Amino acid sequence: MAGAAPDRVTIDLRGIGDAVRRAASERGATVAALARQALIHEVGPQPVAVTATVSTEQAPFEPVVKLTLRLRHADAEALILAAGALGLSYGEYVAKLVHGTPLPAPSGERRADRAALLPSTDQVAAVATDLRAFIRLLAKLDTRGMEPYRERMRSLDADIRRHIDLASKLIAGAD
Repeated sequence: MAGAAPDRVTIDLRGIGDAVRRAASERGATVAALARQALIHEVGPQPVAVTATVSTEQAPFEPVVKLTLRLRHADAEALILAAGALGLSYGEYVAKLVHGTPLPAPSGERRADRAALLPSTDQVAAVATDLRAFIRLLAKLDTRGMEPYRERMRSLDADIRRHIDLASKLIAGAD
């Protein structure tokens, strides 16, 4: 496409912006990444010039630079698909590879894990409520021989609370 305009477009979402942002968020993607995926789906795979930007999430005070990569078509496609499957931008994906940091599980798998964790966490929370009631009952007993059990129950209660806090953050997507 000789003389083609830059690969940038502005889209008037005409009232569907909230739904688009919600769909992108549910997929762990940006609105731009969601739009690219929809366009790729519509037009089919095309030769792609890939532009990667360094994520500001890991280092918010470092300047962000734009980096253009020249890759064979198959490699560019593989990068796009791999980053998209993980819910990462191209820049985040490449930065993780460069730094040798572990890649997250695919975004669909993370969503499934969160969905499975929710009922389990609810059950643990119910057990925690019963445990607190049991601790209160133990506190009413005036036998010194019960103190080691009371301490273990308090420790278990604290462990359960930490687990619920961590699981809640994961379920909410704050990983």
